[in-house]
Amino acid sequence: LATYGDQCDKQFLANEPTVFSIKYKDKDAQPGEPDKETRLFHFSCSAAAYNESSIYYMTDDVSGVQQLQFAEPKMDIRYENNDSNGKLLGMSIVGFQTSGWAVNSDYDEAAHTITTFNKWRGIGDASDAGTYLFRNGNFSLVQYDVDASYDGEQNPETVVDYNTAP
Repeated sequence: LATYGDQCDKQFLANEPTVFSIKYKDKDAQPGEPDKETRLFHFSCSAAAYNESSIYYMTDDVSGVQQLQFAEPKMDIRYENNDSNGKLLGMSIVGFQTSGWAVNSDYDEAAHTITTFNKWRGIGDASDAGTYLFRNGNFSLVQYDVDASYDGEQNPETVVDYNTAP
């Protein structure tokens, strides 16, 4: 409420967050050391026609409470005649940025991942999607897909892939 009270929809502000307990072994843990625990809080914040935005916080005994930031590639997307309804000519990453918002997100307890799926328009034929893996106490971007085609079909291209073995 203190951080996003004026930005979140009022109907979401009254809801309690969804809370997850993530137990894990630190990469430097010695045999017999107990599991570490991080608590993940998912707050729904706003909803529009086809996208819902959420905010995530984590807390543990070492770092205290911190808001998750989601890395996203900054894309240079080129279309024929500079028109997004035209033919997609190419996409390239020109940098990275972070966002405190997770769009159409979900936390998978079994896979320890947060996934996002941001529809650029209602039918979802243009979108971006990220997969963020929890390891060693933090979430990091491991895969990012972009579908910039606006062609009536879902056909994303993976532009960041640290999720697939070489």
